[in-house]
Amino acid sequence: MSSGEAATFEDLTKDWNRGIMLNSYENTVPQGDFLQFSTTPQRAGNDPPGVSNPSDTETEISTMREKFLTSVTKLVESKSYNSKVFSKEKYFQTIKEVKEAKEKGKKSSRDYRRAAKYDVISVAGTEKLIEAAHRERDRIRYYVHKEELFDILHDTHLNIGHGGRTRMLKELQGKYGNVTKEVIVLYLTLCKQCHQKNPVPKRGLAPKPMPCKDNDSRCQVEILDMQSNADGEFKFILYYQDHVTKFIILRPLKAKQAHEVVSVLLDIFTILGPPSVLESDSGIEFTNQVVNELNEVWPDLKIVLGKSHPGQGQGFLERASRDVKTMLSAWMQSNHSRHWTEGLRFMQVVRNQAFDGSLQQSPYEAMFGCKAKFGLYSSHLPRETVAVLHTEEELEIAEEQLESSLWVRQEERAEVGADRSDMDEDVDPTPLEASEPSTSQAASGLFSW
Repeated sequence: MSSGEAATFEDLTKDWNRGIMLNSYENTVPQGDFLQFSTTPQRAGNDPPGVSNPSDTETEISTMREKFLTSVTKLVESKSYNSKVFSKEKYFQTIKEVKEAKEKGKKSSRDYRRAAKYDVISVAGTEKLIEAAHRERDRIRYYVHKEELFDILHDTHLNIGHGGRTRMLKELQGKYGNVTKEVIVLYLTLCKQCHQKNPVPKRGLAPKPMPCKDNDSRCQVEILDMQSNADGEFKFILYYQDHVTKFIILRPLKAKQAHEVVSVLLDIFTILGPPSVLESDSGIEFTNQVVNELNEVWPDLKIVLGKSHPGQGQGFLERASRDVKTMLSAWMQSNHSRHWTEGLRFMQVVRNQAFDGSLQQSPYEAMFGCKAKFGLYSSHLPRETVAVLHTEEELEIAEEQLESSLWVRQEERAEVGADRSDMDEDVDPTPLEASEPSTSQAASGLFSW
C-alpha cells in the first residue's frame, strides 16, 4: 500500500481542530476509542457504555435541530452573508413570483431574471422550486427552505458515516442548489460524535509503492482482532482491499483460521475476480497457509504471497484496525446498537463511496465505473415524494408527473427566451432607463435573483 493511500484513509479519521473550523471539516470521521464492552458486564436489555437509547437520541436530535435553525437564522440575517437560504415564507413567495413571472404577457427585467434562474415543478401534488434547467433535463437541483435543511444534512451526515464538510458537499451539491458550505459547517459544529477529543494514534511507516506488474493485480487482506469486544460468536473482522481501486470488503469471522478466511475470500474472488498477489500484515505463516489453501481448493487459481517490506512493521494492519473500529463506534452510537457485525456492511458502503483524492473518484466508481446509488433517494424525485412511495405503479406515476412538469417548464423557457429577444429588439438604445436596484438592494442583502 502506498504512502498516499495510507494518508488518504487516515483522512477519514483525523482529529478535529475547532480553532480553524472550515478547514477541520474536510474528509473526517470522528476520532474515538472503540466501545469498551469488556469494562462493564453486559446484561440483557442493557446498552453498552456510550450507546444512547432511542429516547435520548431523539431528544438530542431535537436539540440539534433547534440550535441549527437558530444559527441559520442568524446567518441569513447577517449583512455580510449573501444568503441562498430561504425562510419558509420566502420560499413559497418565490414559487408564487416565479409562476406569475412565467404567466405574464409583458415581462419586466426582474421577471426575466426570475425565469432564468428558477423553475417550479409539481410532483405528487407538491410544488418544488428548482434550478432552471437550461436544456439539462437530466439534472434537477432543488432549492429548499431553512426548515428543511437540518433533516437533509443530518440524514446525509449519518449515511456517509459522519463524513466532513467536503464529503457532505459532494453528496449534496448534485441534488440541491442552496445547500452551502456555511450551513454544512453550522450543522457539523453541533454533532457531538464529531467532537470527541481523543489523541490521534501515531502513524506507522507507510509501505513503499509497489511497481505496476501484471496489471497491478494485488489485494491486501488483514484479520482485525475484536476478541475484547466479541459480538456473540464473531471475534474477528476480515478486511479486504483491492490495491488499484482501494475498494474494501468487510466480513465478520468467528475465528482466525485459514479455512474460514479462505471461504470468505473465495466468495469475494468469485464476484470481483481473484488477484495475482495477496499481501498481509497478519503474520507470514498464517498468510502463507491461506495462500496455499486457496490454490489447493481452487486448482485453476494461482496466487502468490506478497513480499514483506522490512522495517515497516504492521502499519497497514494498525491503521485498518483503528479506522474500522472508529467508524463502527460512530455507527453503533448513531443506531443505538450493541452489534458491530450489523454495522460492517454499512461501513463498507460508506468507505467505498467516499471520494478519494489520489483516485479523483470514489473506490466504488473506480471498481464499477459508476457512482453508488441508494435506491430512489438517489433519483431526481423530491425526498418527500420518495418517502411515501410503496409500489412500482406509484413510482411510475411520480416519474411521469416529473417528466411532464419538466417538459412544460422547458416549453415555457423557450417562450420566455423568444419574448426576451422580441423585447430586446423593441428597446430604443438611445435613452437610458433607470437601472433596477442591485441584487443586494432588491433582496435586502439576503437573496440573489
